[in-house]
Amino acid sequence: MSLAEWTITFVKHKDMMKQQIISLEEKNSIVHVSLKADKKQDYLVFEKTFDFKTVEDVCKKSDADSHYSVNVVCYNTQENLKLIIQHWKEFASHQRLLFYFVNPKSMTDIKWVINPWLHNRISDAASLETGLKSMFSMVEEWK
Repeated sequence: MSLAEWTITFVKHKDMMKQQIISLEEKNSIVHVSLKADKKQDYLVFEKTFDFKTVEDVCKKSDADSHYSVNVVCYNTQENLKLIIQHWKEFASHQRLLFYFVNPKSMTDIKWVINPWLHNRISDAASLETGLKSMFSMVEEWK
């Protein structure tokens, strides 16, 4: 199962109770989801390390539209962890941005999720890296 297929299954399961999805399609490693109340979500799926510039470009659209949110889905790897730490300040400026760090084959948890904007408001900056590494360790690293 590819990461895009996993993402589609995850999004459908997440919506099982609320039944908010109107349409869902995958194109060019982006899962586009249209929801009731004119809301839209894009899940940017990165089979390798996530691309900072791509995420930033899509986040600009989200910053301008309160009905649009961006979700980055990537494997739980050291490289992706380093990238989120390296670009934390930029990511924390986007209110509707979520990261899903995933390992579908993990024997422990299969994902951990973080909203940098919210996390930045409730956590201590001095312990950011330690906290992220702790969440990272809850899911086996993707190899």
